Amino acid sequence: MITLSDILPVAKYAISILIIAVIVLAPAWLARQTGKNKQDMILVRLASWIFGWTGIGWLWSLFWASKK
Repeated sequence: MITLSDILPVAKYAISILIIAVIVLAPAWLARQTGKNKQDMILVRLASWIFGWTGIGWLWSLFWASKK
């Protein structure tokens, strides 16, 4: 029988993964909203995915995405 105590850890980790994915993909979404050209959008996505695990790389790609 599946109890609530079995479901809560799975739900907690699923929500955590979703939040992390949204944070990592935020620069790419912002680049799309600010109307970047295709080449800049690709570079922002690559920088976010490759260097996004570091705070500096993520902030750099976020800055690049929001700059007009």
